Amino acid sequence: MMKLFFRLAITALLVVFISGCSTFRVEPVYNAEQVPVPTALQSGPLSTIENIIKTAAVGRGWLVEDAGPGKIKATLKSRTHEAVIDILYSKTNYSIEYVSSADLLYEDGKIHRNYNKWVKILENDINKGLNLAALKS
Repeated sequence: MMKLFFRLAITALLVVFISGCSTFRVEPVYNAEQVPVPTALQSGPLSTIENIIKTAAVGRGWLVEDAGPGKIKATLKSRTHEAVIDILYSKTNYSIEYVSSADLLYEDGKIHRNYNKWVKILENDINKGLNLAALKS
């Protein structure tokens, strides 16, 4: 009887521990909002900014598609995970907004931390591309 109680107690603790681990992997969804475009690029064609954004996204494995003027829809698939974002852009700024996801623990505005990492890396790559293009102009 004591063995059975011990096994049940250990199993219960293990279940609580494992279910609690997923809470450490989620955080509030990160959206890059109104990130400024360098002033040196603001007088040029909007297609320059669009191409820099697309190049950065494709370089990180995102699948991109036009979603209307000033808007790109990008999808990233990693194993069983999928993230979909909208990238809104103009001559003065751009934003990256969460649209949907699969297998990334999204609930109540929180998501797996890897999603935020992917978006921050994409934002960084876009900024690098924009700054490099501004230096060349």
